[in-house]
Amino acid sequence: MDDRQLSEAGYGRMIRALNEVHYAGETGFYGTASLRPCEERLFERYGRHGRILDAGCGAGRVTRAVAARGGDIVGIDINGAAIAAARIAAPGVEFVHTSMAQMPFRAEEFTNVWCLRFSFNALPTYQERLNTLRELWRVCAPGGVVLVEAFNWYHRGRLGLVRAANLLDHLARMLHRHGGGRSSPLPRRDILYLANKTEGAAPGYAHLTTASELLRLVTAAGISGNATVTSEEALLDCTRTPVRPRHGRYSMWLVLNKTGDP
Repeated sequence: MDDRQLSEAGYGRMIRALNEVHYAGETGFYGTASLRPCEERLFERYGRHGRILDAGCGAGRVTRAVAARGGDIVGIDINGAAIAAARIAAPGVEFVHTSMAQMPFRAEEFTNVWCLRFSFNALPTYQERLNTLRELWRVCAPGGVVLVEAFNWYHRGRLGLVRAANLLDHLARMLHRHGGGRSSPLPRRDILYLANKTEGAAPGYAHLTTASELLRLVTAAGISGNATVTSEEALLDCTRTPVRPRHGRYSMWLVLNKTGDP
C-alpha cells in the first residue's frame, strides 16, 4: 500500500480525525502533568539559552513547565481542543494552532526545536513525516538543534513481549491481506492503542519508526549530513552515539545539528 493509495483511501484524514478525538480526551492529564526527568535534563542542557519551539505540544505539558522555569518557548499543535486547554492552563505562554508540516514561522526563528513523545509518531503518512522534518529544520537557527523523540518498532518490552506482539500483529495483517479480507489492514508499523492517561478517552494511533526509517527520511529531506539517531542516555550525556539499526529500547532520538549546510 503506497502513499498514493493511502491518500486515495483518505487514510491521513481518517487518522487525523481519530487523533483529534483521542488527544482532546487526554487534555485533563496533559494539562497538569509535569516534566519527565529526561525533559528536565533536556531543558538544563539545551534549553536555557535561545528560543524553543515545542512542536506537537498537545495540552502544553512541556511548554507550560519550561516557561515556568524561565524558558523562552512557543507551543504548537494541530489539535484545537488541546491548544484551548493549554491556553487556559498557561495564559501567559504563546500557543499556536497549526500543523507541524506547515508552520507559520519565519525561517531560523528558534534555537531549539523539540518534537517530543508521540508527536512525530502521530503523523500518519510518509509525506507528512517528510514535510514535518523539513519544517522543523527550516525554522531552526544556525547553531541550533532539532530533537525528535520517536517510539521504536523494535522495542522488546518486558521478556520480549512487546516485540512479539508487534510481530504477531504484522503476521495477522499479512494473512488478512493474502486471505482476501474485504477491509484493508493498517500499513506496516502503524498501530492503534488504548488510551491509558484518562479513563474513557478514545484509542490513539501511532506509526512506530525504526532508526533506518528516520535516516531515510532525513536523506529524502536533504539533511542527512547533519543527522544522528541516538539513545536518550547518549543524548543527555552529549556523546550522541548512534544506535544500532535494531535498537531495542522504547524510544530513539533523532538529532539534527544546524552547524552549517548539509
